[in-house]
Amino acid sequence: MSRFYIVLPRVAAAPPPVALPEFLTDIRPPAADPYVALAKAADLAGLSGVVVPNDPDGPEPLVTAAGLVRVTRHATVFAEVRPGIATPQYTAKFSATLQRFSGGRFGWYVGDDADSTAFVETAREFWDNADGLPDVLSEHAFPQVAVAKAAHSARLEVQGLAPAAVAELIDEHAGFGVTEFYFGVGHDPGEIYRIGEYVLPQLSQQKERETAHVG
Repeated sequence: MSRFYIVLPRVAAAPPPVALPEFLTDIRPPAADPYVALAKAADLAGLSGVVVPNDPDGPEPLVTAAGLVRVTRHATVFAEVRPGIATPQYTAKFSATLQRFSGGRFGWYVGDDADSTAFVETAREFWDNADGLPDVLSEHAFPQVAVAKAAHSARLEVQGLAPAAVAELIDEHAGFGVTEFYFGVGHDPGEIYRIGEYVLPQLSQQKERETAHVG
């Protein structure tokens, strides 16, 4: 079964708001946080999750993820976790709190290096230790862990691509055994809605045809 995620773009790359002429009074409401709009789009489009990457010019991933789990209902929200930013124990406690309030919809996005592997293992040991998490948090499952550049995953830059082109990319990588797709997107939620409206149904229909053919 394939899973599809979006990777939020860098905040610094967001287009500036359209400026009105000086003789006009701007009565438009303040623009919504762009990450909120993108996360809601992924949730409504039926994607599996949202990845909040580490952005030196943007907000902190763990805190951003905490905000996004509040505005979504189904998608899992992954925060990029980097060793050295915080201890594994503190990150585990923070994450257990998010698991409690999100119904288990929180995950970690980590690198494929040795330091990240050791970080996750240490955090998991603390999580499972009877003397680790407070009782109110210990009953929740360890966060889902997505590993960047894993053999079964691929990142596809889909900003500006037509739905047919996105489906073609997915089909091409699926032929090599890829089952987890991370879409690099821009700041337009419409692109994400189009993936849910046109790309995912097309893939489902193709899968149904293959199953029927095999039978």
